[in-house]
Amino acid sequence: MVANKAGIEPVESGFPGGLRAPLAVVGAALCLLVAWCVIQLPAAARSGGALAVAQSQELLVNDLARATADSIGDVAGDLSTASALYTVHPDPTPAGTLAAITRGTPQALGLALVQRGVGTLLAGTGEPVPVESLPNKDIDRITVALVRDQSGATVVLTAAPLTGTDWLILVTTGLKIPAHTLSGQPAEALLLTTVDGQVVKSRGAFDPKYQPMVTAASANSTAVGSIVGDAGKGPVVDGARTTPIAVYAPILTGDPARPLGLNLVLVGSAPSQGTAQTPVETAWVTAVLAAAVLASLALLGFGFVVPLRRLRAEALGGHRRRKYRLREAAVVSAALRDEILPVKRGWISARLFVVLAVAPLLLCSAAVGVIAGEAVPNVPDLVVQGERGLAEVTAGALRDQMSASLSDLRTFATRATGDVASLKPALANLMAQNKRYRSVYVTDANGAVQVDAGRAPLRTIERPPGGSGLHQQNTAGRIPVLYASTPLPDRSHVLIGELDVTRLSSILRRSAGNGKLVDSGLRTLASADGYRAFDVLSDQALRQSVTDALGGVGRPGTDQIDGQWYVVAAATVTGSPSTDPLRWTVVLEQPLTTLPLPDNVVRRYALFAALAVGAAGLLLLGWYHLCFVRPLRRLAAAAVNLEQGDLKTVIYPERLNEIGTLSQCLDDARRQRTATTAPVPLLV
Repeated sequence: MVANKAGIEPVESGFPGGLRAPLAVVGAALCLLVAWCVIQLPAAARSGGALAVAQSQELLVNDLARATADSIGDVAGDLSTASALYTVHPDPTPAGTLAAITRGTPQALGLALVQRGVGTLLAGTGEPVPVESLPNKDIDRITVALVRDQSGATVVLTAAPLTGTDWLILVTTGLKIPAHTLSGQPAEALLLTTVDGQVVKSRGAFDPKYQPMVTAASANSTAVGSIVGDAGKGPVVDGARTTPIAVYAPILTGDPARPLGLNLVLVGSAPSQGTAQTPVETAWVTAVLAAAVLASLALLGFGFVVPLRRLRAEALGGHRRRKYRLREAAVVSAALRDEILPVKRGWISARLFVVLAVAPLLLCSAAVGVIAGEAVPNVPDLVVQGERGLAEVTAGALRDQMSASLSDLRTFATRATGDVASLKPALANLMAQNKRYRSVYVTDANGAVQVDAGRAPLRTIERPPGGSGLHQQNTAGRIPVLYASTPLPDRSHVLIGELDVTRLSSILRRSAGNGKLVDSGLRTLASADGYRAFDVLSDQALRQSVTDALGGVGRPGTDQIDGQWYVVAAATVTGSPSTDPLRWTVVLEQPLTTLPLPDNVVRRYALFAALAVGAAGLLLLGWYHLCFVRPLRRLAAAAVNLEQGDLKTVIYPERLNEIGTLSQCLDDARRQRTATTAPVPLLV
């Protein structure tokens, strides 16, 4: 007996309500994903070479650009401090005023004192200052601009109003590129360029053939980036043609930082092609994903969708009876025909079958994710050497900051005469203009503070060191006490500036990964990440890197630290008489997985594919379980009750799909059996 004798017309919703909808939607998405893997994974594996090298140099060039901006900003700080000291002992004559300012600005090429508002020259010294190039002669704060002097050279013009007067101080300084070792490939030259591509300062051999790339790089004055030229158009290196590259970063000055109109551009060459050999085999990943997708879709299609649609056709009377492996389908089929349900082996529940059908997707997702996550990328030597360059630049920036702090104090001391208490406004100005200090103060010969500015001193009261220099007072405690000191002209007082460790840490944060500043005892003084002061480096790779750097031999390389692979490089904070005795070292550790390498691109793509496959598997599992498996299991339970004689419970369709149609057919079968078993009324 089949239910369609009553003429049931199935009422089923359209897409996406049917059994085939999940396969159509998720299956199409998975097929597109496999196609994407076929195209993108091999392309990513071959995307190394020039692009990877250029991107790996962007942090280095940005660090060099910031160091250049710091040197320009130091001039503004020196000028502000000199102006503040002038107010302590003012000179009414322009010549005397200019002489006092000159002693406080040792970097100046030329100085001029002009009338504010009109620009009339009152006094000048050194090289002629292009007063006419100052765009606004009625300024009320320090400004920095890029101008040309009388010889046509590009110089930096810094202007500041002189407190208590209607005069302006103008200072011209030259442009300089921070020291950095150019060791051939990839770097050949470092250039300072204007926005129109004109080279105003260079270091290294600049080949004019790079000029079009330099012009294009100079046009972008707000962001860091790189340009890769035509493959094979660079010089021949080790018998192979290379690709020219240009990496650029803007020079930003002021607070907030604004473009000065200069860019730092690194030009050089890099290998034209990357290697297709990666730790994550792209063909293997694609094959595994494709096999998992095919297996799951085939199991769901032929093992779940097709049997249930055949059962629906059977219930409607349009299909001959078949045998079913799904237990719920067999129960419903027997109930529709009013047959005794035999107990057979080999049946499987719909819930378990759907889980097993989706399992290949989930297992594939887990396997690819684990393998890609644990893969160690191949790091070209050029990238490792670039990390050493980054450590050198970071160490140089710290050296310049600390040397500048001592230079500030020495300049300040040249004008700090008379009553010590009268220096407080000038000390406050020194603090305001130089963020490198946490406090600045004057002590007596025994180290007791006489006048101060900034936060409370951390330095323990003790007799100050003789002469000028940089010092580290403690090797234990909550905060490292690092300071610069210089005696005042009266020789009975000492000027001390405590360095702000947070400021030193901000310089370390410019570099990727985790940078640390350590002393000669391998104790941490500052760090880019959270740290405890004076924690001793515990990892052998970091200790060896610092030891090599202190010994004069920097050996950057890759090492495993706490189960993760890093590029490790170290550089000493040396190069000036004030910092050499400290024997401080910068050590950088950057995870290999964060480097701009083709291996990492492949790894990220593989992880994305694994995540997408896993999400698709869960979507299929949830869709089929909620919309079909659960209603089917309840329908099978109703069929069992029906076979056991329950003819009163109405079987309602839960959803307007194939399972809903089966519910209608089974309820129609229940009504027919109720009619045949009802007692016939007696006729009187």
